[in-house]
Amino acid sequence: MTSMCIPVDASKPLHFSGQTLILPTTSIGSVPQLCLDLLIHAPSLQCKRVAYLDATECVPFVAPSEVGAANDIYSALDVFQASGGITIVQQRSPVIKAFRASFVQRLMQWIESAGFSEILILSSMDAAMRVDHEFATPFVYARPMQATEGPVASAITSQYPPFQPSLQGSNVVSMPGSGLARVYLEHAPPNTTALFLFCAEGDNRSDAHAMAKRVTALLHKETGM
Repeated sequence: MTSMCIPVDASKPLHFSGQTLILPTTSIGSVPQLCLDLLIHAPSLQCKRVAYLDATECVPFVAPSEVGAANDIYSALDVFQASGGITIVQQRSPVIKAFRASFVQRLMQWIESAGFSEILILSSMDAAMRVDHEFATPFVYARPMQATEGPVASAITSQYPPFQPSLQGSNVVSMPGSGLARVYLEHAPPNTTALFLFCAEGDNRSDAHAMAKRVTALLHKETGM
């Protein structure tokens, strides 16, 4: 594991091998972040902040944690582990544009070295840019070239339509409003699946709840949301 991942408690080794990683993009409506906050605070998932990622390439960010948490703060890139083999990266600050390439390279190196069984990218896209055939559902998915199958990937591909037109290697089509989703897919390991929600900027609480319900269903988790 690279030094990008820094444990909250140095005396407790981190174990990510075989876990499912949920990774957000900073995209339109901040829907992925809102969705993950719902999951992180769902009592049944028992999420615990175990580490943070080196956020040198992100806009500086720090915030107090919840009332009652002792000597703890939130950073731009926090790592949580939940029950049932789930790891969540919550990103609260965007990557500085000039450093996107180095950030993606380091992030993907950490993901591959950590040994996650599957990676689920959560992103949102501008609903105003949809074409006719994309109005059937607010959710679509995309995968890297040479993608491999896994339980999460199989569940997504059986329930949702692929984002069209198909991915063509480095000539990935425009994904308006999705932040770094396209770049992630270009460099992600083959066990990656991206789930997108079409939305508009505004009050996105209902979008976040909709995405959270889809994610918990895919992971066979009950949160009571």
